[in-house]
Amino acid sequence: MKKIIAILVACGMIFSLSACGNDRASSDTGNEVAESVPNTDAPLQTEETEPSESTDTSSDLEASQPEGQTNALVAYFAYSENMGDTSGMSVDAITSASVGQTGNAEGNLQVIAQVIQENTGADVFHIVAARPYDPEYDVMHDRAIDEQSNNERPALESKIENLDQYDVVYLGTPVWGGSLPAPMLTFLDENDLSGKTIIPFGIHLGSQFGRNLSQIEDKYPSATLLDGLTVNARTDNDDVRVQAGEWLESLGIE
Repeated sequence: MKKIIAILVACGMIFSLSACGNDRASSDTGNEVAESVPNTDAPLQTEETEPSESTDTSSDLEASQPEGQTNALVAYFAYSENMGDTSGMSVDAITSASVGQTGNAEGNLQVIAQVIQENTGADVFHIVAARPYDPEYDVMHDRAIDEQSNNERPALESKIENLDQYDVVYLGTPVWGGSLPAPMLTFLDENDLSGKTIIPFGIHLGSQFGRNLSQIEDKYPSATLLDGLTVNARTDNDDVRVQAGEWLESLGIE
């Protein structure tokens, strides 16, 4: 009996991984905020950074904002949504890339974005680089560091045409090399967030927000930067969901 149960469980796991790989292959822009999106958003551990004081249109734009809600936008960059076409990869290869440096086969950033959307009705914009990053973590790492060192601004697949309608922008990103990833810098260059309320969220492996908050403040000093949420990328997604809900509640957002 125990052997039969073990076989059934193993089959279920294989089916689940196959479904995850097929879902990712069908949309290289990650057009659904879902926990099934692989979490390859591991921060790049290239240098020690001091933790931040705060711990806590377009083809990529999802419009699901209920009537009566404050105009809000969730814009986030996730490596798992920037690997391009993975249809030629095996399930094992996708799973290996997904785990990356975190050990988490799902996406913390996507979970937080989903909680925000569920609680606020915000639109969601996926920041996707026109040239995909390599699914191999080490290869991606080298490119990301080169982009930062050369102060590059990689082109994005799409843009927001109606940014003026949003008063609040939830900005989500991993910490790469202690700083904002280059595609996020492109987004900040192309979208004027002056005078808006910016609410940051992200993932890390020990550096909290790193220099991310100071970079945002330097770019848009007239914006109002509220307390953000950053979680360790190894955190279980169920815990992330709880933390995100409590964080929104602390901000007075119901």
